[in-house]
Amino acid sequence: MNDPLMKSRWTVVLGALVVQLILGTVYAFSVFVTPLEREFGWDRATTQWAFSFALAAFALVMIPAGRLQDRIGPRRVAMIGGALLGLSFILGALLVRGESPWILYLTYGVVGGAGIGFGYVCPIAAAVKWYPDKKGLITGLAVAGFGAGALFVTGPASVLLLPPAPGGEGLGLSEILLVGLGLGDGQAYGIGWRAFFVLHGLVCAVAVIAGAMLLRNPPPGWQPEGWTPPPNRKAPPEWDWHAVLNSPLAMMLWMAFILGATSGLMAIGQWEPMMTTVMRGQRLAPDWLGGLGRYLEPVGVLAVFNGLGRVFWGRISDLLDRPRAMMMMFLAQGLAFMLLAGVSTPWGVFLASAWVGLNFGGNFALFPTATADYFGMRNFGVNYGLIFTGYGIAGVIGPVVGGVLFDATGQYLIPFVFAGILSFMAAVCCILIFELARRGD
Repeated sequence: MNDPLMKSRWTVVLGALVVQLILGTVYAFSVFVTPLEREFGWDRATTQWAFSFALAAFALVMIPAGRLQDRIGPRRVAMIGGALLGLSFILGALLVRGESPWILYLTYGVVGGAGIGFGYVCPIAAAVKWYPDKKGLITGLAVAGFGAGALFVTGPASVLLLPPAPGGEGLGLSEILLVGLGLGDGQAYGIGWRAFFVLHGLVCAVAVIAGAMLLRNPPPGWQPEGWTPPPNRKAPPEWDWHAVLNSPLAMMLWMAFILGATSGLMAIGQWEPMMTTVMRGQRLAPDWLGGLGRYLEPVGVLAVFNGLGRVFWGRISDLLDRPRAMMMMFLAQGLAFMLLAGVSTPWGVFLASAWVGLNFGGNFALFPTATADYFGMRNFGVNYGLIFTGYGIAGVIGPVVGGVLFDATGQYLIPFVFAGILSFMAAVCCILIFELARRGD
């Protein structure tokens, strides 16, 4: 291996993982639901709007962010994302009041979602350009951190989000570090959600900017040493965004993304209180794990398998093809939601969290690789941004509808069944995607 670029391209994947790990903490939103509802008396739909605003802003900002990174490269665009994400948490901690939930929607939702949108597309675009020989697998790795990011929030958050001690004294930096490592218990009190927002905002900004420094594009025309495109697969045409907007294939990809992501987000936005209700005070982790057991909780399990699902389904799609892998994934997800209605034990909660996370995570490996396969890499940033608006629509519909259904019924059966039906509808879309792709539409 004489090409020095072959030896160093793994650093781009490392940078991608760091950036995505921090951006993915958005999936830990459910840990903030109980503290916010307890302090301000908000109902479930009110809190879920913050999650929806974040996901919608994430998806919408990806379009201009994708165009910008296509022009100036991934590094500076991802750094903008890190700065905005960190700022959103700090502003939220300073400004949110009970009579003004819209401030949370603007800070955590709009500003934070915009930060994720600026950062998210950059690692994917850079990594895929460096690894055309392993496109599905490397996309899965590049976004695995996004799926698993919630794990690194849920463990510490279970202690740090507790109110401070009655006397007002808070935890010191050393105690916070021990809690974060799973070696401390916070002495039955924490730092409160406002201080947690400030701490998390600072960590987000520093880590995303550091990871962004490792992102770069390969030289024009570069390809891995000893690799040539398969002779039976012609290079995809390089579509511009105008052509993508008029493509039936792109429209069907977009529709499948809306249906599949809405299904998952109906549950993920309230996973922590939902599974807490199911478990009735029981814990997944055995007592001998001590503080480390906080990482083995439903949101943490979902986060781990969310990350693994991106690698798993990315690899499956390399072995089969994108539409077949999508259809298998959506069928498995629909079945998972139909079976969730009967879950009542810690072991069942573990399996449900793992199964839902594994399949939901696959969306974020399969849809970008399908976009690259069908519409080329030259304008990948903006083209995938357009497809990704389907996730933004799902981000508005899923959490809010899930919250409204819970407020109206006081239980989770109806959201589970509805989510399962949506997953099955997404699987049907994949049949049409296969046919449109075969015809070249």
